[in-house]
Amino acid sequence: MKIGVVFGEAGLLKKHDRFKLVKKVGEKGDLISRHNHPEALVVFTVVKGKVQVFLNDSETYVVEPGKVLHFDGDNYINAEFLEDGEVFVTLIHK
Repeated sequence: MKIGVVFGEAGLLKKHDRFKLVKKVGEKGDLISRHNHPEALVVFTVVKGKVQVFLNDSETYVVEPGKVLHFDGDNYINAEFLEDGEVFVTLIHK
């Protein structure tokens, strides 16, 4: 019996009663439209490229490998890929 699972594809990777793990893949200029996740705490982890993230249209962050952005999902996010990239979004149920 296997203990671990390796995920590599884009999209919803894992749905659990306590969290969801999603992989987003984008090319330079691709957008993530404005939305929120009121049921969750969000961990936004860039593993490749750079992504500019806007929270509630009032805070801006450039997230790149080695940095993680955390915020309450009650807030709205939209983003733009500044370079071709890959992002893991972990939604932790409150």
